Amino acid sequence: MVSAITLRPGDPRIPERRSEALGLAPDADRRRPLWAQGRVEVLGRPSIGIVGTRRPSPHGAAAARRIAFEVARAGWCVVSGLALGVDEAAHLAAVEAGGETIAVLPSPAPLGLRYGARRLAEQIQQVGLLLSDRPVGTPPAAWSFAARNHLLAALCDGLIIVEAPEGSGALITAESAVGLGIPVAVVSAPYGAESAEGGLRWLQRAQELSLRLTEERSPVLISGEADLRAWLAVCALSLHGQFGVPHGVPIVETGGSQVAASGVQREILKRLDAVGAEGVVEGDLSDLSGEFPGALVAALTLLSLRGLVEQRGGRWRRVLGAVLRSRP
Repeated sequence: MVSAITLRPGDPRIPERRSEALGLAPDADRRRPLWAQGRVEVLGRPSIGIVGTRRPSPHGAAAARRIAFEVARAGWCVVSGLALGVDEAAHLAAVEAGGETIAVLPSPAPLGLRYGARRLAEQIQQVGLLLSDRPVGTPPAAWSFAARNHLLAALCDGLIIVEAPEGSGALITAESAVGLGIPVAVVSAPYGAESAEGGLRWLQRAQELSLRLTEERSPVLISGEADLRAWLAVCALSLHGQFGVPHGVPIVETGGSQVAASGVQREILKRLDAVGAEGVVEGDLSDLSGEFPGALVAALTLLSLRGLVEQRGGRWRRVLGAVLRSRP
């Protein structure tokens, strides 16, 4: 097991975009540093958190593995808590995909590891990082698990909940993510799956609150690969500070591919204005994204979230009366 290193406020190894959320900005008034074991540089990677119950259904366990594998293969670092169930499945899938992963622990290894997790923790150190806000040699306390959940959320550029019962720590992580302005998605579950009821009820409450507050980044439900790809595209644009910006978006990295979002939204609106109520199928818009197909998915998703376009009967149409405006 690699020895822990200490990360204090102002540490140059902490990326600027992470330092404030982690409480490690140069002017931060943080009582304790963070303790890291592994490759500190992964803190700067675009990352997606994947969390959930320790006792997932077979559907939930399979979903966690598949989603984490796809997320890691797309170039995102997978963040989770190394607990049994969903967390373990997410870390393992990220490693198997040849990706990077961060495990946020209630205290540094080895004391912060549950029984049987040492081998996986060693694998994670080789490709990613073990991280904790508890001092080395301190066993986990009851309150440290909630603190771990807040820290986990601060490391993410998007968070996915895979089956979470009422009272689950994953829901604490979701609340923290929403508070930080991080996109959250909840994976759909088989009808009647008790292990998923908490997450689905949380999603319903969060969406109702978002509607009342007119929030644009309301938590969403993921039901398949198309939903996942579209949501990751939104996370990528949000990460680069471009959520809702109608034009001038630079090319940004989204895993191993690039998304050229510059001007695509305006071109889509021009095309839809021209065809009127008839609308177009998505394939008729593919030429607008040039050599970067992901740009079209991202642009359509953003325009849909802003209420400017809608898809009905497999065809995209302009929403009458909606106007594209630049944000301050």
